[in-house]
Amino acid sequence: MGETRGPDPIAVESDSEEQAGNSTVRKPRRRFLRVVRWICVALLAIVVGAVSISTINHRWQTPRDKQAIEQLIGPSHRYVDVDGHRMSVAVQGSGPRTIVLMPGMGTPEPILDFAPLARRLAEANTVVTVENFGLGLSDGTDAPRTSEAIVDETRSALSALGLNGPYVLMPHSISGLYAMWWATNHPGEVAAVVGLDDERYTSELAEGLPEWPGWMSTVTALGGVRDLIFLDMHTDYLGLAADYRESLEDAGEYTPEQQELYLRSYSWVLNSTMLAETAHEAENVRGAEGATFPPTMPAMSILASSSLTADPEWESSHHAAITNPSIQQVEIMDGHHYLFHAHASEIAEMTQRFLDENVPLR
Repeated sequence: MGETRGPDPIAVESDSEEQAGNSTVRKPRRRFLRVVRWICVALLAIVVGAVSISTINHRWQTPRDKQAIEQLIGPSHRYVDVDGHRMSVAVQGSGPRTIVLMPGMGTPEPILDFAPLARRLAEANTVVTVENFGLGLSDGTDAPRTSEAIVDETRSALSALGLNGPYVLMPHSISGLYAMWWATNHPGEVAAVVGLDDERYTSELAEGLPEWPGWMSTVTALGGVRDLIFLDMHTDYLGLAADYRESLEDAGEYTPEQQELYLRSYSWVLNSTMLAETAHEAENVRGAEGATFPPTMPAMSILASSSLTADPEWESSHHAAITNPSIQQVEIMDGHHYLFHAHASEIAEMTQRFLDENVPLR
């Protein structure tokens, strides 16, 4: 019989040393992985905590900001029901003509935005500033953001106020498309159109501008935009505050409180309703291709010199809408796209003179 041999002591010793070595290697690795895991957990906790604090602050601060805006606007402000939603409007003056101020897309607080101009126009007219759904103090809506829908909502608001046409439409920026739709589809309701660097069909706009991503409405709801606006107001990080202040020039038309609340209102403007309007812009622009004013309708577009530089078709597109040069014209004003920020007095005088010459009282 063969002799049974036990394990080689040298081999056993070698295996033990190898296992001990592997164990020694694994222990630091496990420690490292534990450290990484805890760092990730800590970072996640910090992010969740920061988002929670931002959201709580936004939900606490927004109604207070809106209340401050209501108080600043004063007794001219009111809400009307339009399709089951609250629409914010301001009514000033009691003159024989009713001027409807129509805001640009993404204007965070239209009533504050138009305040100096509305005040001057109200000296001889009834002036209504309408805050489209998704802007200012108005509710949001799921209704399509087409030119037709937005015009119908404004018409409903005016009807709820008991103000009958024909109206003098005074659109800024994208509202030029809505005013043109109104003028061509309901001409009997429009006495005249006075555009404030108002939009027309141009090939660049018809191609569509970059859209805000849909998740921005979630970021807004969580208070992220409020945090960015706060940062921008103190550092000009985004350039929004700087651009706004540049548009004011040295006119001194807005009080520090108005400026502060206007900038704060950016905190809730990137909502789903406003983002839907930006997504529809190119479609609304294409729908205005070839549109012209009725020959009997007085119309004046006051264009900002800065917009002529930004879009080579801007001036020509406004001339293309003219069908009767005796009562329709284009004026150029040196200034920013929001030209009424610094030139409210001049624009009010031009408008009143144009209306007195071309729109008889009824």
